Amino acid sequence: MNTAIIAWFELKRMATSRTVLINQFLLPLILIFILGNALSGWFGNEKEFEQPPVNVGFILPEAQGELPASMQELVNAPEIQDIVIQHILSNREEGVGKLRRGELDYAVVIPEAFDERMGRGEAVKLELLPGRDHNLNLVADTVFTTFMADANHKQAEAIVFGGVQALAVPASASDGKPGGASVEVGQLSEKGGSYSAAQYYAASMLVMFLLYSGLMASSSLLGERESRTLYRLQSAPVSPGTIFAGKIIGCSLITFVKAAVIVLGSMWLYGVKWGGHPLLLITVCVLLTLSSMTIAALITFVSRTAAGARGLMQAIIIAMTFVSGGFMPLPVEFFQKIAAFTVNHWAMQSMLRMMLDSETGLVLSCIGMLAIITAVLSAFAMITYRKVGYHA
Repeated sequence: MNTAIIAWFELKRMATSRTVLINQFLLPLILIFILGNALSGWFGNEKEFEQPPVNVGFILPEAQGELPASMQELVNAPEIQDIVIQHILSNREEGVGKLRRGELDYAVVIPEAFDERMGRGEAVKLELLPGRDHNLNLVADTVFTTFMADANHKQAEAIVFGGVQALAVPASASDGKPGGASVEVGQLSEKGGSYSAAQYYAASMLVMFLLYSGLMASSSLLGERESRTLYRLQSAPVSPGTIFAGKIIGCSLITFVKAAVIVLGSMWLYGVKWGGHPLLLITVCVLLTLSSMTIAALITFVSRTAAGARGLMQAIIIAMTFVSGGFMPLPVEFFQKIAAFTVNHWAMQSMLRMMLDSETGLVLSCIGMLAIITAVLSAFAMITYRKVGYHA
């Protein structure tokens, strides 16, 4: 009964605080809007990337008026036709001039008797002339260097196995059929979706601000000690454990309300889709709340002042958010290894997999790791409480 009364007054005190309402309820929704719009270019969307075609000038020998058969087969392949637009040129000077003027994106100088020399196994090279656009140059380089690599492979086979002729085969050929697709375009997620910037930062801010709820608990616990009101509470027929539990429960209740506001607010205001696992999402929020309160308890037990506890907890939360990619996805392997030991990483992975409609087993595996970390933190908090306790 005493615990419920203390929890109710703690909940009422925070619910009527203007600072709590702004920093804990309004600020996360503002940050989701700002980050979701400002960094949307870093994340995929439902629109597929369309590769612009490359205008390629083929510079032929003077006596040759058309492309060699092997090269013609390459550029006529269905996949290559959408990428390479061919232009026949008569000399190298014309090709260089068009490249400089931007009339061509790329040029290929084809030597004399290209197919015949390839068939005899002689050394033959294509001269590749890049244009102004770096990205288009990469596309063209990939097409023609892969073509020559495949041609060299065919030549080696003919020489080793005694073949008569080894003409180049288009790089896009697979299973022996010209024009067969050797690359299949897919999606990273199992159901063919990808999360948006708004979804990513909604999950990130939800995790971070649920952890910040522990800061309210720590400030409240240490505030009673610094203001000397803890003496009065302990003079009443109430145990220190009851006071401690009541404050933790009150902060946990306001945290659950905050989680609901962030989830529902991001859905209604920004159209964030949290996936089809509401019970699993609630489970993640509960585990995050427990982790937040246990971290707050540990910091309260080892800190002497509320200011010191506030600074330490803020440093821990910001560090965990950073290494787990909460501010921006980090491709660095070093940070990814560290993130595996943080609450933020497994909570975010659980939410993002829900958003992508991943298999339930994958979501549960992330929640399981989050539960293990929460259990370890809770064990440390209980051990520390028995040794230190909460007293004036």
